[in-house]
Amino acid sequence: MLKDYIVTIVNACGPRITGSEPDRKAIGLVKGFMGRSCDRVDVEEFDVAPRVLQRLTEIITYAVLAVFIAFFISPALSLVIGLVFGTLFFLSRWYDREIIDRCMEKKKTANVIGTVRPSGETRQRLIVSGHHDSAFNMTLLHRQFVWLMPILEFFTTVSMLVMLALSVYAMIRGELVYPFVPGRLWTGALMVGFFGAVTSQIMRKGLVTDIETEGANDNLSSVAVAVGLADYLGSHRPINTEVMCISFGAEEPNTKGSQHFVRKHMDTLKAVPTYVLNFDMVGEDGTLRIVKREYEVRSRHSGTFVDFVRRVAQKSGINARPGVLPFGNTDATPFSRKGLAATSLVRLDKTGLPGHWHTVEDTVKNIREESLRECMELALAVLEAMDMPAAAVDPAGLCD
Repeated sequence: MLKDYIVTIVNACGPRITGSEPDRKAIGLVKGFMGRSCDRVDVEEFDVAPRVLQRLTEIITYAVLAVFIAFFISPALSLVIGLVFGTLFFLSRWYDREIIDRCMEKKKTANVIGTVRPSGETRQRLIVSGHHDSAFNMTLLHRQFVWLMPILEFFTTVSMLVMLALSVYAMIRGELVYPFVPGRLWTGALMVGFFGAVTSQIMRKGLVTDIETEGANDNLSSVAVAVGLADYLGSHRPINTEVMCISFGAEEPNTKGSQHFVRKHMDTLKAVPTYVLNFDMVGEDGTLRIVKREYEVRSRHSGTFVDFVRRVAQKSGINARPGVLPFGNTDATPFSRKGLAATSLVRLDKTGLPGHWHTVEDTVKNIREESLRECMELALAVLEAMDMPAAAVDPAGLCD
């Protein structure tokens, strides 16, 4: 059973915060699983700041507060703070720039890469992946509070923009120090700024904690799919498709493991057509979504490959349809940003959320073997559709 992989890792390691001893132990277990069937297993270590995403959250929310306070001293100072830290956020989340990381203590983690070679000539490559590190509990992502997140994000963002606009307005009027411009617009704008400063601190308290989660669904569920696929391919070798079954490290600190992999192997990834089928949070109840966009990090995946996976799922009788991911980001993003064909499969329930996302309730007891099996069947169906001897290298033309 695929669930047994999850049970083994959880019982042996518990929570696996990036760079921790349990994280390293989990890496060893995954390597052992893959070594039973893969032609080659590589463990590639890299340095990472384990809590860089939490630090970024803290810095940005404090910056919103600083923009509001600094305005009453100097609009120019308020504007500079807003622009500097706004740019820092966008560079870190939208462009994967490791800026804050350089100022933080680093620890070692690793990606585990199991490779199954085809029986014939390698004409293409399929990567099936997940990540083995687990997250911290985030109170605002609990079901009873998650509806607050878009509201808090909206008011925090609007307040920042309003205060920056006010700063420019005051500077144009010559109010460079201790500005004051009477009027309803002025008073209303300051109220918005104050409210945004408050909401930013609620977000900080709700998203940054020290409570570790078991991470059975996020994301040992996907590691189980990748390892299960490797086991199957050990005795059912593909014809012309090399398969890499990868367990990434450091996904929770902003997909650092997949970023490291893409940077290190870019030449190899482009040597033959490479397609990435990443899984994330697929072990509980819900419907599979084939992610075509990740809004929070401004990531767009290959429309051709997304549609190919959709058609394969439809022919296989698997309920999986394209959709967008309005929250977070996945290990497919670093591949797509480099022009590779990639997508993520995420299982969402009727509320539009993954099961027990970043909460202490993310435990083995909520994992369904049927959900894991369906994902492995889809991965196999995608591989079989790509691996037909007469197929073109580009899978866009398959499954017509």
